[in-house]
Amino acid sequence: MKQKSLSILLLIFGFFLFSQNNPVKIDSLKTIANTSKNPEEKAVALNQIVDGYFDVSKDSAEVYINKTLQFTKDKKELEHIYIHSLLKYAQLYIIKGDYETSAKYYNKAWEILKNEFNYDLYTKYYGDLGVLSFYKGDFKSALQNFDKALQLAEEKNNEEDQLRFLNNKALAMSYLGKAESSLTVHKKAIELAEKLNDSTSLGKSFNNIGLIYEDMKAYEKALEFYLEALEIKKNGKSKVDVANSLFNVAGMYKEIGEKNNDTLLYAKAENHYKLAIKKSEEINYGKVILFSKTGMAQLATVRNKPLKAIKIYESVVEAAKKANDNQTLRVTYLNLGVNHLKINNLKQAEAYLLKAEPLIVEAENPSDMASVFKNLSVLYKTTNNVAKALEYFEKQYEVEKKLSNNSLKDKISEFEVKYETEKKEKEILLQRADIAEKELNLNRKNTQLFGLGILAIVIAVLGYLLFNQQKLKNEQLKKESELKEALVKIETQNRLQEQRLRISRDLHDNIGAQLTFIISSIDNLKYGFKITNDKLNNKLGTISEFTKDTIYELRDTIWAMNKSEISLEDLQARVSNFVDKASVSANKTSFNFNIDQSLSKNLQFSSVNGMNIYRIIQEAINNAIKYAQASNITVEIKKRADKLQFAVKDDGVGFDESEIKAGNGLNNMKKRAADINAQINIESVLGKGTKVKLKV
Repeated sequence: MKQKSLSILLLIFGFFLFSQNNPVKIDSLKTIANTSKNPEEKAVALNQIVDGYFDVSKDSAEVYINKTLQFTKDKKELEHIYIHSLLKYAQLYIIKGDYETSAKYYNKAWEILKNEFNYDLYTKYYGDLGVLSFYKGDFKSALQNFDKALQLAEEKNNEEDQLRFLNNKALAMSYLGKAESSLTVHKKAIELAEKLNDSTSLGKSFNNIGLIYEDMKAYEKALEFYLEALEIKKNGKSKVDVANSLFNVAGMYKEIGEKNNDTLLYAKAENHYKLAIKKSEEINYGKVILFSKTGMAQLATVRNKPLKAIKIYESVVEAAKKANDNQTLRVTYLNLGVNHLKINNLKQAEAYLLKAEPLIVEAENPSDMASVFKNLSVLYKTTNNVAKALEYFEKQYEVEKKLSNNSLKDKISEFEVKYETEKKEKEILLQRADIAEKELNLNRKNTQLFGLGILAIVIAVLGYLLFNQQKLKNEQLKKESELKEALVKIETQNRLQEQRLRISRDLHDNIGAQLTFIISSIDNLKYGFKITNDKLNNKLGTISEFTKDTIYELRDTIWAMNKSEISLEDLQARVSNFVDKASVSANKTSFNFNIDQSLSKNLQFSSVNGMNIYRIIQEAINNAIKYAQASNITVEIKKRADKLQFAVKDDGVGFDESEIKAGNGLNNMKKRAADINAQINIESVLGKGTKVKLKV
């Protein structure tokens, strides 16, 4: 008769790559999606935009799902992204509450997916299909799909996936009246969550254990778990999770309020239902909107306001039909029947209860079955239809007998334990007389042994105390030694840093000033003496440019010396400035600079390593400008497995490395890479350009 609380089901859905509020990353991905000429890179960017929007703007997510589907359709190499987008669309319609459309997209995805196994897509398909079945009220199918997903995760030995599907399997079992078995599954999920240090999954387990306590009608205990789950969810990123938890808490306030006839708890329940509806409307979460409305209707019923309850339930019926939501529909029909029965509107009560009966029987939910049979029995008794009243009473009795089987087993088990205990106690009494005589003989020896034992214990305790004292003293000496070494190391580092700063200041103040003076002197020579010799003019200009380049090189060296460590952000800025300068001097060449947005800008290099990386990139760009005759030069920084890859690519004339003599530039790059234990790879094809890749 009551709308059962919700589990946190979002863990089954999709692969979320972004936090809820990350417009910078989404904008960066949009740039890639709009400009990339690589089909796979473009498709991946579109797919990730969907994930980025999914939990904050369902409308934006839907727009980009359609874009991804259009771009990847009929492209075999992008088929996996096309299927994933179909599954995301199906997931979106679950949250919207349109289960029929959702099922169509799952069927469409499966027609392609069944031809070739893909672990990620298969587990997403079965897991999400389980969610759809659950929301439709088909808990048996939900359990079957969660089991299939769990089996795949166990075969793959993927513990994160196992944790997700264990939680949902336990939930489906509890909805099928298998509370005792589901606790075993929950225990396994909790152990795995603790092993993986996954607080979110622990929150889901708390929520689902609350469901089991709710089934046991231990509402105070259920409320404890639901409140703990709600606090965890508030600190998370999912509004869906928060909406679910608000609904669950509201339900327990209602149940406890009904039990104690507490109007304050009724008010708390109504407030939490309203909060759940508000949160659900923000994300168009139709399921919780329907559930919360039925909860408010139940609240009206327990407050003895059947007409208000009937009005709310009637507003839910059409929405539940439209969403093909049999779970909400059967509970609504059942409660409409109960409320019409309260106001003695027997004809309407019978109509609604008979509509609820086949839906509830099909769902195999024991508590709802007992409720519908009970109310039909009362109805037919009131109308003097004794045969039907007896028929439904017997059905009610059979269901309730099954529901009580678990507690009956517990009682039988307790009886067997008690019986075995009494049997053993009788055997002990028979043996006690024989043992008493032997104990008299042993008492003297025991007394002596007891004294020796005490003496041994005293000696052992003293030895332990002395050993422990010495151990603590040794540990203290060790810590003092480590502290002294650390202080010496810090002092040495400080002195080295001071020397580096002093050297960098000398370089800047002395050599920098001298180089600037040389440039000024050359300019004075050229213009002061009005030199007309072109050859001499060119020579002086070359010396001036070389001196300027030397100043730039000197500034780079000072920059590196002033830092004990160089961050990726510093390096990015330095390379970006160099690319900007290069683009001014080589105005016929287009420059692109791309960096993987997932990389942490706080990544640190030693000053030596950072300077060498920068010099290699600088040399590669200079070579491309001088020799490649390139139209486009691209600099990229990406993550590759456990390494960082820096790449300089051009579309110039290229060269055959076997037919040219390696100059200082190539040799210097290779030497610098070797100095920092990095891998450098130079690939060049005549007429197609050159790629320089450095892996650190």
